[in-house]
Amino acid sequence: MELLVVVAAVVGLLAVVHLCLPRLAPFFVFYPEPLEPHETHPRYWGFVDASEVWIPTEDGPRLHAWWFPAGRDEPGRGAAIYFHGNAGHLGDRGTVAAALSNLNLDVLLPDYRGYGASEGKPSEEGLYADARAAYRWLVDEKGVGPGRLILFGNSLGSAVAAELAIGRPVAGVVLLGPFTDIPSIARHRLSWLPEWYLDWPRPRFDTVDRASRIAAPTLVGAGADDRVIPPGQSREVFEALGGPGRWLEIPGAGHNDIFSQQALWQTLHRFTREVLPDGPPANG
Repeated sequence: MELLVVVAAVVGLLAVVHLCLPRLAPFFVFYPEPLEPHETHPRYWGFVDASEVWIPTEDGPRLHAWWFPAGRDEPGRGAAIYFHGNAGHLGDRGTVAAALSNLNLDVLLPDYRGYGASEGKPSEEGLYADARAAYRWLVDEKGVGPGRLILFGNSLGSAVAAELAIGRPVAGVVLLGPFTDIPSIARHRLSWLPEWYLDWPRPRFDTVDRASRIAAPTLVGAGADDRVIPPGQSREVFEALGGPGRWLEIPGAGHNDIFSQQALWQTLHRFTREVLPDGPPANG
């Protein structure tokens, strides 16, 4: 009898949790950290050539972002937007943006709503709106030609970059450590639960579905030892691409150290030269 009571209690608890999953899921997806007022300028983090910008969104919140000019003397070959992962703030990603600028790219590094000093609260649709705002700012305010623009997305940012690439002209897309969708990640980490239990409508960040609708040349990369996003999921995103694609799997690399891999930067150097051939500068 006692065993039946325990089983009934566990089943009841699981049923309640399943009903609450759509409300609970965002707490497992978004891990924003704030920036103190004295921390918002890139100079605080040692990036003396970068500047601070604020970007309006279509639904109200202002995004805090940093702008890194191309790190060479000649005019920039093109421009890039770097969409970071699901935790922290842009202060944690300035080093990556500065390294991307050394590829002779002007780089926009925005913080999602609710992250760092950006206003608002994160959500799937909100992050997509943030991406559209960053794109508009580059094209309309900075005068960057869409044909000179590359979208970079890492981890959660890959889903954001993939969404933005649909129906908007860009020169190329780079997706690093992408996943197929959020429920699949949940099922990977909680494999002892039935698959249907961990399926929910929002947030999904369905990258594999969006990949099939990307027309621009796309580089998909993953660390062979990634323990956060299974490399097999990243490979699924690559195989789903609707346009020309390139696959890069880096032996010995994990999820968080992929940007320290020489093989990645060699490939990025080649890829940016292929999709941004010699021509006018970014705002030409």
